[in-house]
Amino acid sequence: MNILRVLLLSIGVCLADSATAQHHLLKTKFVCKTASGNAHALLHELVSYCGVNIEYSPSNLDTTKRINLPGGETTIGAVLNKILKGQRVNVIEKNNKILIASATTPLPPDAFPEKLVLFGFIQQEGSREPLPYATVRDKTTGTVCESNIAGFYSMELAEGAHTFEISFTGFSTRTVDVDLAQDTRFNLILSPITLPEIQVNTSNTLKRDAGNKLDNDRSGMYSNMLGETDPVRAVYLLPGNMESQETGGKLIVRGGEPGQSLLLLDGNPVFNPAHLLGEISVVSNTSVKSLRQYKNDFPSRYTGAISSITAINTKDGNMQRWTGEGALGFSSASVSVEGPLKKERTALMASVRHSLGDAGNNDLLTYDALFNDIHLKLTHRINKNNKLLISRYTGDDRLQLTQENSDYLQKWSNGLFTINLNTVTGKRSFTNTTLNFSDFDNYVALKYIVTPAVGTGIPFNGNTVFNNYSKGNRFEAKTAWEITASPSLQFQFGSRFEHVQIKPYTTLVTTAFEEEEMNFRPLSKLSFNNVSVWYENEIRIGQHLLIRPGIHANAYVTENYNNPSIQPRLFASYRLNNKQQLHISYSHIGQWLHQVTSMYPGINRELWLPANERLLPALSKMINAGYQYKNNRLINFSADVYYKQMTNLVYFSEKANVLFYNDAIEKNLVTGKGKSYGLEMVAERKFTKWKALLSYTLSWSWRQFDSLNNGKEQPYRYDRRNNLNILVSYRPKPTLETSVLWHFHTGDWITTPSGIPSNPNEEYTIIAPYRGKAYNRVNINGTFYLKPWKYWQHRLSAGVHVMDQANDEYTTRFSAPDNTDYDLDLFPDQLFKYSWYVSYNISF
Repeated sequence: MNILRVLLLSIGVCLADSATAQHHLLKTKFVCKTASGNAHALLHELVSYCGVNIEYSPSNLDTTKRINLPGGETTIGAVLNKILKGQRVNVIEKNNKILIASATTPLPPDAFPEKLVLFGFIQQEGSREPLPYATVRDKTTGTVCESNIAGFYSMELAEGAHTFEISFTGFSTRTVDVDLAQDTRFNLILSPITLPEIQVNTSNTLKRDAGNKLDNDRSGMYSNMLGETDPVRAVYLLPGNMESQETGGKLIVRGGEPGQSLLLLDGNPVFNPAHLLGEISVVSNTSVKSLRQYKNDFPSRYTGAISSITAINTKDGNMQRWTGEGALGFSSASVSVEGPLKKERTALMASVRHSLGDAGNNDLLTYDALFNDIHLKLTHRINKNNKLLISRYTGDDRLQLTQENSDYLQKWSNGLFTINLNTVTGKRSFTNTTLNFSDFDNYVALKYIVTPAVGTGIPFNGNTVFNNYSKGNRFEAKTAWEITASPSLQFQFGSRFEHVQIKPYTTLVTTAFEEEEMNFRPLSKLSFNNVSVWYENEIRIGQHLLIRPGIHANAYVTENYNNPSIQPRLFASYRLNNKQQLHISYSHIGQWLHQVTSMYPGINRELWLPANERLLPALSKMINAGYQYKNNRLINFSADVYYKQMTNLVYFSEKANVLFYNDAIEKNLVTGKGKSYGLEMVAERKFTKWKALLSYTLSWSWRQFDSLNNGKEQPYRYDRRNNLNILVSYRPKPTLETSVLWHFHTGDWITTPSGIPSNPNEEYTIIAPYRGKAYNRVNINGTFYLKPWKYWQHRLSAGVHVMDQANDEYTTRFSAPDNTDYDLDLFPDQLFKYSWYVSYNISF
């Protein structure tokens, strides 16, 4: 493995050196003196002060022409262009010198044109909101540039007239003419599309990574159970992504654990990334500007999650006028506003959501599900090169489920505070410096209501409640640099410091729910520090090949354990033609904060534990190969195959009591390894009135623990062989839009304890896992756009969430006959069954 790491790094360095070596001397800048004379005289004088060794034979030059050289800062290539114009010579760089040799044809007048830089921001018309990942294409040369997460772009171009095509999904493509005579800062403005229309896809530009971008067009096809357009929930439409409500609706990607997927809100990690057990995103759709998920490859700047990283970038706020949006439904209400506190200088974005009651209908369970969140963001332009962004997010959830013989209560919350400084450090460079603070609180309690008449087989009376509480916080400081050296070479590098502290508490066994933190006995704090640096090159070789080698170095430190690591990354894409391209990647990534979850259905128990000398950091090594087809008839198709190995996975042991936490918890944990492989496909087709999306996953996921299942390899809990989504949207007229989603997946593997002990310290055994029933559901949604009134637009949405479903299992009840063996039978319960909604939305 060490040999592979060195090899990948060496390839990157060699390619970077090769790219920068081309025409290095000709690009050397210097101050040219004003002079007049023939070619030989001017070259002789130039060699004496330019600092570059130039060799030539006077006999190869026509010395009859008189040439005038203007003074000022320029490049060697630009001066040689003027001196050698029309001369029958070739100019060659060799052995760190410039050679001028004879030729049969005259030197072209633009053989070494002076390169100038066009840079600035790509912004939305009417708000000056930066547009991330927008594309700029020089129609003359074919040079392509993509804006970064802050909307900044930088292009090196020849002097003269250029025609640019700027495109961004959901916005009208714009063509701009620019006459470059010097380095120029120029902001490009795009207008959003307000009416449905067929859009022409941008050209099949080389992929810079294998991340999945969810634009407003794709995410707008998905509505959650409150009737909201939900871009984060739309991630589940993509192949390779699954969810389990039993783990709080968390994302499960390519055979990974629920805690191995990370959600970043403006670069700040979120501990609990969902409301209502994953049915609702933690952030309002009105706040989201862009979303990109990384699971096929991981750029070098990312670490800390071995399955996937979902990066959400929220709006900066409208710099020109106040706008807002409000929504009211039977289950929730929300409002968001954004606008300038000082025009073109300071903007505010604010969003508030609050649940109003039960979010669904279910006759099997009595439950209360409540949530709320507040998101504030302040953006201030210090000057044209510096922008300060400050944001604050808080979110809370409370879920209580009551069954015949048990009562379950969970409360969890998130808090985020982010300070961001975006700086244009030069015409070719951009930096982003960030301070992040985040925290969480998690209370989980399970009450058993036991009487002999119930017939549970447990020989005692009364109520027993297992109360568990934990909290944690994270501080992070990081900076990232982007330098565009040339159209074919970009450097990205940065550093990061992270401090994490987890505060666990001993399980409190009572006869009633005990929610106050002061009543729990705290255990020793679990903390660690992380210091990391990363570096990568983006190298373009011609118009058809892009290579991005990179490396991430990390030093993990706790009081008693240190773990340095080197994580190589490599991505490459090759364009076959204007419609097709291939890509391949290798990713080695680590995770130092384990989230240990129960393997048993119906027991939503999770622990956050930092790595130590016994619970080593989780590691993943993955190779991915993909194909993409994209044409101007709005047909998109992509397919990926992957193979992933995972080590140092942490589970509860077979005889662990997952409801009880104390100082000896690590004795109840085991470590092992896993692997996953499969095929993922997604196809999209757009018509004038119709849109259709189909995604399919064929996958295998395995686990192997020496102390579980007699050390034999066994299927992973969420080894769903087939996973299928079909989504169809129809807009027969501008005022009406409908959509239907059908989801299907193969049943999960279920592992159950053979019985429930009456004593919390008593051990129990498990029975072999078996595959549950296949699951499918149908969601329908309709939106009617009402007639606008002055500056107000409003719409009415209605639909049914899980209108038709089969075998959805939020919890699985264990029912034991009244005998001495305490055998268990399984009865699946469905939480959000046949949930209908009506929502009214108004905006200005």
